Amino acid sequence: METNNTFNRYVQNQEPEGISLKLVKSKIAKNWLVFALLGFAGLVLAFGYYKIAPPYYRISSTILIKNDGKSSEINNVFRQLSVNKSNPAIQDQVGVLKSYTLNFKTMQYFNWRYSWFKKDWFVEKDLYGNDPFDVVEGDSVMQTENVKVSVKPISDTEYLLKCNEEVTLKSGKVKMDFEQKLKFGELFKNKYFEFTVNKRSENPVNVGQTYYLIFNNINQLALRYKEKLLVKPVGAADDSNLILLELVTSNLSRDVDYLNQLGKIYIQFGLDEKNRIANNTIKFIDDQITGVDRSLQLAGDKFTNFRSQNRTVDLGSEASSVVDKMKVIETERSNLEMKLEYYKNLKFYLENRDKNKDLVAPSLVGVTDDALNSKVLKLNDLFTKREVLSYTAQERNPVLIQLTNEIEYTQKTLKENVENLISNTNVELQNLNERQRTVNSQLSRLPKTEQDLIGIKRNFDLNNELYTFLLQRRAEAEISKASNNPDAQILDPTDSQIAVLIGPILLINLFIGMFGGLCIALAIVVVKELSSELLTDIEDITKRLDVAVVGTISNNKHNTEMPVIVYPRSAITESFRGLRLNLDHFLKSISGKVLSVHSYVSGEGKSFVTFNLALIFAIGKKKVLLIDGDLRKSRLHSILNQDSEPGLSDYLDGKNSIEEIIKTTEIENLWFVPAGSTHENSAELLNNGLIKDFLSKVREQFDYIIFDNAPIGLVYDPVITGMYSDLNLVLLRLNYSKGEEIDAINKIGHDGILKRVVVAVNGKVQPKGHGYYTEESKSEMSKIDGITMSNDRQEVESSVIGRIKTLFNKGAEAEEAPEEIEK
Repeated sequence: METNNTFNRYVQNQEPEGISLKLVKSKIAKNWLVFALLGFAGLVLAFGYYKIAPPYYRISSTILIKNDGKSSEINNVFRQLSVNKSNPAIQDQVGVLKSYTLNFKTMQYFNWRYSWFKKDWFVEKDLYGNDPFDVVEGDSVMQTENVKVSVKPISDTEYLLKCNEEVTLKSGKVKMDFEQKLKFGELFKNKYFEFTVNKRSENPVNVGQTYYLIFNNINQLALRYKEKLLVKPVGAADDSNLILLELVTSNLSRDVDYLNQLGKIYIQFGLDEKNRIANNTIKFIDDQITGVDRSLQLAGDKFTNFRSQNRTVDLGSEASSVVDKMKVIETERSNLEMKLEYYKNLKFYLENRDKNKDLVAPSLVGVTDDALNSKVLKLNDLFTKREVLSYTAQERNPVLIQLTNEIEYTQKTLKENVENLISNTNVELQNLNERQRTVNSQLSRLPKTEQDLIGIKRNFDLNNELYTFLLQRRAEAEISKASNNPDAQILDPTDSQIAVLIGPILLINLFIGMFGGLCIALAIVVVKELSSELLTDIEDITKRLDVAVVGTISNNKHNTEMPVIVYPRSAITESFRGLRLNLDHFLKSISGKVLSVHSYVSGEGKSFVTFNLALIFAIGKKKVLLIDGDLRKSRLHSILNQDSEPGLSDYLDGKNSIEEIIKTTEIENLWFVPAGSTHENSAELLNNGLIKDFLSKVREQFDYIIFDNAPIGLVYDPVITGMYSDLNLVLLRLNYSKGEEIDAINKIGHDGILKRVVVAVNGKVQPKGHGYYTEESKSEMSKIDGITMSNDRQEVESSVIGRIKTLFNKGAEAEEAPEEIEK
């Protein structure tokens, strides 16, 4: 117990020392040359960047959203046709300007299908506005986009076309490598491109100068501009009617044009929305006029022919009275039928959601129902608001959901209203039919000639009045459309003359360059100081240790937890074979060998090494029992794809038997005992005496019992399992473990806290091709730890055993004093 207390006190005092300010100052003074060189290098790089980097600017445009809520006088005259609405919220307009739709329309306007560049120092300069050549695309081959093709004029009539690029297409990575001499105006065609390059007389080019052609993806270009465009209200969004558009750009002329055109397309977009109802109205009336016009012409011709053939000029007084009555009835019938057709169309639109935006106002066809008119206009307004909001809002946005619910409710009530109106109109038509039958009885008493003339004249007068009515309504709709004004205007257009230069600025660049160089120098010094305590050299570790180093384990560069199985010919597998041979020799006189694997702290590869060590013994035809002794943070069960319960803790707690906790694995000769249920007092559980009985029983069944323990520098648990082990293997990891761990391991060995302590070094980086069997090299001879391996097994073993005797002087001395070790 006294020994254990001494070990605990020693572990508690092993706190890493921090870096003091005094030490940092001394390191800076010692490495002043590094600071001077890197600071100067930062200045040079900053000045070079200032010279070669293109300038970049901030450009902006301001848009005024009108919010006076007034209509023109002409709209007041035709108030029933008015489609003006209150302006949407400023935030909605910000979303519209930022939308992909408007950016894509701007790209389509400019048709930026291709771009020209040329090398200017170490950067490529966009030749927008000064394109050296015109490009005419072919029809049969789709151009490969975002691929740089060089065009080099070699005379006034010829040029050299070249491409040497590796690109990723739908079919995979493709290497485009072609070169061809062509004449200007000659078609170039391969499986990637089809285009013609023509000279431009207004932009002469230099023979020998290389230009680069890139075909753009308009969709991707619109997305890039959408992402870099900044749109925000000027001041508070609730109080301001101004929207600011900003871009940071290194291509001033191109993006000035883009920003100005975006504003124009936005204004036209708003105006188009306002004109949509007027356009639908005009289309509806034109469809009606087309049918009425044909009927009117036929009726007029028939009326004229009848009068000339029968020499009838006018009707008698009785016939005129009948005609007047018929005229009134037919006029009413025509109006009712037009209303009925409108109601049916309106019902069709309401039942087809994608047609709702095409609703025509009832007043346009003579329907004077104020409630119906207001509901149709309200539904149009709701659809417009939802369309604007959908540019920026997600489907689950509460405002969008509320608008959708309101639209559905309005559609439902409007549909019920329309169905009632259809029913009422049919009743009115039936009443008209009754009145017409009465008039027809009067008509039947007139002479045959007058009867025929009345019918022909009635048809002509009806179509003439209907045609006049429709023409009047169409003129009103055209006037309403012409009176519409946009709800926004560009207050401050973008101008390259007032662009703000934001970089590069020489003084700022020099400061950043020098500061960056000094920070890098400081980081180098700090990293060097922090890593000074890391163990990096195997020879240094061997000299400082008072216990034997039984092997080195190569760094695992494979993406697997079991390289000894997956990569049996690799360097890391060879290192485990060497470690197995050394341990076999060290424990050759013991049956049922118990080996505990420890690390001082976590992260040194303990579980990985334990697992692969068990595998390498199992491959060597040894019956191996792998035990997860880390009851606090078990890991091996997940590697082996086994359940963590029941396990060792359950056996020690009396819940399960030995047979119940030993699990078979898919690997021949390997059995596994998981850590088991989590226990609050794992040290007390391990120290209850059952671990000794457990080991005495499993020693008879297995050649090797290998423990994976918790970090010995953090908890007391591994000390308990180590006391019952025949050998305690402690891991150190290169470039991870610190020098203080060597002192702790020496103390563990000197104080007898663990018996028979040896060390293995993990994380050794092997030179390429190192090892007898490796996946990198297939040579028959290679070196491992200074021992030449050959195909002769006996020669190998004798060489290794000789090496072990040299390495294990301290271990041999320990074997000569077993009583002292046991103590």
